[in-house]
Amino acid sequence: VFVEASLKGVQLEATIAALLTGLMILLFLGSWRSTVIVAVSIPLSILASILVLQILGETLNLMTLGGLALSVGILVDQAIVTIENIERHLHLGTKLNEAILVGAGEIGVPAFVSTLCICIVFVPMFFLSGVARYLFVPMAEAVVFAMIASYILSRTFVPTMVMLLMRGVQTVAGS
Repeated sequence: VFVEASLKGVQLEATIAALLTGLMILLFLGSWRSTVIVAVSIPLSILASILVLQILGETLNLMTLGGLALSVGILVDQAIVTIENIERHLHLGTKLNEAILVGAGEIGVPAFVSTLCICIVFVPMFFLSGVARYLFVPMAEAVVFAMIASYILSRTFVPTMVMLLMRGVQTVAGS
């Protein structure tokens, strides 16, 4: 009963968080297309992390869910930074294909370094022993796998979705 209530609570909170995140992205980016791209990339990153956790034999528990919740803010950032840089090039008058290649390419190394730095923070947890290991290693794994998935998606899925959703969008240089 407690586990079912916890899962229902997590689902409700995740739904509320997704809606609020979507509204904030829509408010700040001003584009429903960008909002859709970010809103789809977040659950994909979380799903990828959950799949890797399952492959490793981990369960969804308070610590793994906490790790996933911890990583959501950064998952949003990676997708937004990619989209914003692509849109910047579009507003400069660059054609869509070139804007995607150049815009996504410019932030590739900085996004990789920031992902790597966040993942490195969790490395000491893998050296824990005893009860602390069983508590904190699944959380660290959840964050690290979500970050890796987010980076991969920001390099592949986000530019692809920009290509598909922004194909008909006309931008004016200087606006």
